[in-house]
Amino acid sequence: MPVCWPVSIRTNPHVMMVGLPGMGKTTSLINIAKQLTAAGIAPVIFSYHDDIDDKLAAAIGPMRTIDFDGLGFNPLRVDAPGPMAYIDVAGTLRDIFASIFPDLGEIQLEELRGAIKQSYDDLGWNDRTRERPQPPRFRSFLDILKSRPKPNQNLLARLQELADYGFFDGDHEDAAILGDPQPSLIRVHLSTNDIVQRAFATFVLYSIYKDMFRRGVQSRLTHAIIFDEAHRAAKLKLIPRFAKECRKYGLALALASQGVRDFDGALFEAVASYLVLRVTEADARVLARNTGPTADQQRTTDRLKSLEPYHAMFFSAATAKPLSLRLAMG
Repeated sequence: MPVCWPVSIRTNPHVMMVGLPGMGKTTSLINIAKQLTAAGIAPVIFSYHDDIDDKLAAAIGPMRTIDFDGLGFNPLRVDAPGPMAYIDVAGTLRDIFASIFPDLGEIQLEELRGAIKQSYDDLGWNDRTRERPQPPRFRSFLDILKSRPKPNQNLLARLQELADYGFFDGDHEDAAILGDPQPSLIRVHLSTNDIVQRAFATFVLYSIYKDMFRRGVQSRLTHAIIFDEAHRAAKLKLIPRFAKECRKYGLALALASQGVRDFDGALFEAVASYLVLRVTEADARVLARNTGPTADQQRTTDRLKSLEPYHAMFFSAATAKPLSLRLAMG
C-alpha cells in the first residue's frame, strides 16, 4: 500500500531507515531521493559505497559530487556574533575530534581545545576592544601542539595521520552545499582510510550545520541530508543536535542503517518516522519500544525480525499503528 512520509517544514520531516543487508535499504534510499528531487528538495547523500552512486545518477540525473581533496572550508571560521563565539567553536571542534578519535581522553581533548583557542588568541581574538580579526588557518592549532616543549605524542600521532592526507591544508572556500539547488553526492568511500572517512564526513556535516545558520530560517524545505550507511556515522555527536535544529532552517534528515544500537538515544526524540525492514531481534526490541504502545511491543518485535526482503513496516507520529508495505522496485 502507498505510504506518505510528510516531508514538510511544518511537521517533523526526519526519517530513519533500518534493515539488514539485502533487505532493501538502498532501494528505499534511491526511491526517496528520486521523490525528493521531483518535489524540489535537493538530496545531499553521504555515500559510503560506490554501488549506490550509479544507481542514484540513473534515478535522479546529474549531481554535484564532492570528494576529499581538502575540506573546502575553514572550520575555524566564526559565524555567530558575540565576543565569546570563537570559544564556542573551539569546544565544538573538540567534540568533533572526540567523535573521530574516540580513544582520546579528557586531558588530551582539553589540550586540543586549548590549542585551538590559542590559535585565536594569537591573532587577538581575546582583545575585546578591537575589531574581530580574521580566523586562524585550520592547521594553526596543529602547529601550536607541535611547538610545545613536551608535545603529547599520542594526540599528535592521530592528528598527523589526517595531516598526511592534507586534511589541514588549504584555505580555499568551495561553494556552499546549501547554496546549490541540485542534488549533491558526498563520496566518502573514495578514501579507504576509516579515519579519513570519518573525519571527512564529520566536517562536511559541520560545514552544512554552520551554513544553515548563516542562511537563516527558511519558509520551506530546500535540502534533505541523507546518510546511506548511517551506522558508519553513528558516533558523530553532531547528528542528534543537527536533527533537533535543522528543520526550521529548511533541512530534513534521513538516516539509513543496518542497526540502531549504535545511535544516540536522543535521535529517537528527534525523528518522527521510521521505515523498518527485517532487523535482528535485539534491534527489533529497541524499535518496538521506541515506536509503539507497550501492549504491542512483542507483536511488533516478532513482525520486524521476520519481514521478507523488500517488505517493511512504516512507523510515524501521524499514524496510530504501523503500516505494512512492499517497496517499489523502480
